[in-house]
Amino acid sequence: MGHTPDKMIRSLIVLLIVTSLAPVPTGAGPVLELSDTAIRQGEALGVTVRGAPGDAVVRFAGRTWPLYRTGDVRRTYLGADARTKPGAYALSVVAGGRVLAKRTVTVTKVAFRQRRLRLDPDKEALFTPAMVAEEQRKVSEALRVLAPEPMWEGTFITPAVAAPISSPYGVQSVYNGTVRGFHRGTDFAAPTGTPVRAANHGIVRLADTLPLSGNAVFVDHGLGVLTGYFHMSKLEVRPGERVRKGDLLGLVGSTGVATGAHLHWGMRVNGIYVDPIPWTVDGAP
Repeated sequence: MGHTPDKMIRSLIVLLIVTSLAPVPTGAGPVLELSDTAIRQGEALGVTVRGAPGDAVVRFAGRTWPLYRTGDVRRTYLGADARTKPGAYALSVVAGGRVLAKRTVTVTKVAFRQRRLRLDPDKEALFTPAMVAEEQRKVSEALRVLAPEPMWEGTFITPAVAAPISSPYGVQSVYNGTVRGFHRGTDFAAPTGTPVRAANHGIVRLADTLPLSGNAVFVDHGLGVLTGYFHMSKLEVRPGERVRKGDLLGLVGSTGVATGAHLHWGMRVNGIYVDPIPWTVDGAP
């Protein structure tokens, strides 16, 4: 039985209306995954982005953080140091001036203590703008190129085996009555000559004498994660060497700005110093 012209017209109108209401297929945006949505001052956060363009970066807490390509995803680590104000922060994936994905991360406060130290005049004299600038220049040049792939395995080890902690991360440092900022690492009390071991696998990026940090080593573990070993009496590695977890890097000393023999161990996550101790317990976030 045939359709009348009126019925055909009505069917066509209904079809057009239904078609106009149907969703228009669009390309899926990047998928943003976080290791957590709340961190404490001094903690790090793992970020994974799937489906992001090559020029994508992460913005968080007033800074821009690089994304490293690992396989078919892009990853990075970011952190909140002891100076990061507690509160809620937007974490955005940005490319070409557009926000492609966004989450909220909360930074919670830690009650850091204060430490007061007495320095000999010759040590205190190292705190000059010229010396600080020289150290920053050497470190920046050495860390200009970093490995895009993670090289570490499992938890990190403390570099001065069995040595007790003499000063934790984050304490406010007061030298001879002058506040010099927060302690950017963990100090281990150990006598001169104690072996200093690599906390995990990586590549030595810096092995040099710095004005403030003394004989120092930075090991690149990939994805912007580095560990620093300061104030050593002797260096046993050179830049470019690959090291394994537990390999000898140097010997404990008191070079640079130090009140006595000890090892300062720091963890730097894409330019921000975080507490290294949680990485020895739970591994990377």
